[in-house]
Amino acid sequence: MATTPAMITGTYRFVHRDSNDNTIAELLEKHSFEFGGAVGVPISDPQRMPKVKKALSTILREDDKLVLMLKPDVLFTKGGLETADARVMRIPVTFRNRRSGVIYEKTLVKGDFTDKKVHAEDDTYKAGIWYDIEEYVIPAQSELKLGHAIQDVRV
Repeated sequence: MATTPAMITGTYRFVHRDSNDNTIAELLEKHSFEFGGAVGVPISDPQRMPKVKKALSTILREDDKLVLMLKPDVLFTKGGLETADARVMRIPVTFRNRRSGVIYEKTLVKGDFTDKKVHAEDDTYKAGIWYDIEEYVIPAQSELKLGHAIQDVRV
């Protein structure tokens, strides 16, 4: 029987960075209680996950980065509570091919991101400090915005 990993309690933030790691915009910030239940178990049902408003996102272009940051609520040691393999991620995004103009929606998952092996000293994460934990680099000739278009249910 598989067990569901516990979620790290804290604030999660998505930021838009350029290829030189300069932060351009903070796109989304939510506390972990918005992603999981009262016991801190991640929500796996996409319909119950927090919604991302597409209009609030900046446009990320080729070689820009979508970075997931974490500010833990309490001190913890990596490996003791969380491993990279246990992260459950589903980030709705809309891609646009700049050359052809084709627009399509995709849900980014853990496998699309690069684990940043954050700058924690001795694998210890201190409360109240922001850490980069995941990074996604926008592919060539592409643009990306957070969120999906709302489906028209009248059709």
